[in-house]
Amino acid sequence: MFRFDWLARALLAAVAMMAFVGVVSGCGTAEESAPPGAPLPADFPTSEVPLIDGTVLSATGDADHGWIVTMQGPANGGNQLDAAVTKLTDDGYEVNSRDDAGAERTATLTARKGDTTFTVVVGVSPQAAGGTASVIYQVSAR
Repeated sequence: MFRFDWLARALLAAVAMMAFVGVVSGCGTAEESAPPGAPLPADFPTSEVPLIDGTVLSATGDADHGWIVTMQGPANGGNQLDAAVTKLTDDGYEVNSRDDAGAERTATLTARKGDTTFTVVVGVSPQAAGGTASVIYQVSAR
């Protein structure tokens, strides 16, 4: 009887340790996939809306009302609007319109991901805190 109790406790401890490692590993993966900087809203569709490489300056919103995310791209990253549009089109988005006239430049893109259609308006402005290295995303899902 004593041997069975010891074996049961050891087995229970091993199962608990494997569950703990699985939870910690899962958390680490989610955090690693989020860009640095301000946290994205919990329901932001990171796997459906690829963002430029860089730091999140601000992020607000939710699935019901849409999201607004401001990213600071790398200083030597070139044209950040082009980088954002390329990242989205490489992920299956289609450019619906683009306005490159004037200081504020924008592009509107859409993609169907599963049962949801995402519309993303990306823009850059020299008046933004980070200049044209800042990209503003306005995302809606329906």
